Amino acid sequence: MPVRTQAGTLRALAAALRGEALPDDWTPLLALANQHLLTPALWTVLDASPLRSAVPPEVAQYLQVLHRLNGERNHVIRAQAVELAKALNEAAIEPVLLKGASSLFVGPYPDIGARMMRDIDILVPTSARDEAIAVLSRQGYVLERGYGEDHHAFGDFARSGSPAAVDLHIELVDPRHLLRAGEAFKRATPHEAAGARFFVLSPTDRVLHNFLHAQIHHLGHYYRGEMPVSQLYEFSLLARSSGRSIDWDFIEARLEDHRLSTALRAYVLAATSLFGPSWPLSKRPGLRSRLHRLRCDAQAASPLLDWVGVTWGNLSGPLAWHRMRALHGTSGNAFGWRCRHLAQFLGKKGARAGFARLRRLA
Repeated sequence: MPVRTQAGTLRALAAALRGEALPDDWTPLLALANQHLLTPALWTVLDASPLRSAVPPEVAQYLQVLHRLNGERNHVIRAQAVELAKALNEAAIEPVLLKGASSLFVGPYPDIGARMMRDIDILVPTSARDEAIAVLSRQGYVLERGYGEDHHAFGDFARSGSPAAVDLHIELVDPRHLLRAGEAFKRATPHEAAGARFFVLSPTDRVLHNFLHAQIHHLGHYYRGEMPVSQLYEFSLLARSSGRSIDWDFIEARLEDHRLSTALRAYVLAATSLFGPSWPLSKRPGLRSRLHRLRCDAQAASPLLDWVGVTWGNLSGPLAWHRMRALHGTSGNAFGWRCRHLAQFLGKKGARAGFARLRRLA
């Protein structure tokens, strides 16, 4: 059955990433690891595991080469991030490094070659945005794609000869009411590397940002029935490495206030089931969270169910309760908010844009 095959391959990959067991058939496992950008991380774990000697030589060579090449690229990206941070410092800007960029300096991965990354995500205050753009321009970066004035990020900047683009943020996520940049700046921790000064989100905000980015932000994977495996793995590493520094009560209360507790517990259930560590939240996952986890597994194994789930999520995600309350205030009710929002959207964008939103895949 497709569900057992898909779930079995994912469980085998998770066991290998925990350093607990090796698969009988490496081909589907490596395909899944490549799909979710986890192949270098797999070698990091296996190379330090007692299972190392049992890895077939051709598999070990393949994993080792990919890890080495990714590590070489990440060293160059790290130097690129240092260069950029120094240039921003000269303009009196100390950026916050986000996601993969922060992992190059403060973990949670055990070595620099473990995480695959595309770009350098940096966050600057809104008041410093124009000066940051000017710095990027002086450093030879060109705007490749702008996101618009109402977006949480200004755009992607690329530079010829540099391996990573720079994604300039002024907020952390699209639904900024869930985690505002201003409050995250206050909790961020300062760091210095090779003379460059920058900040990294607090452990609590790194975990919360991971969840929001993986499930609620942009496409809204929670509503579409999707759980990116690489994000689940990074969540588990953050939870394990930061330990008691994470204020789980704050995370639970914040998401409870926005009616996202089911989404949080379903996500943590998937992460801890696959990769550990032990359950960190004060409340166990309820029936709705467990059913959502089953929905995600079923969609991952069935193209038809995935199409239905993604289409439904493309409709329900933009109409989520927390978004409607943020847009329309506390007066009225969810049904009224959604009717008003749909009428405004169709009046502004038209029916063609509505159908395009329903069909979007990425």
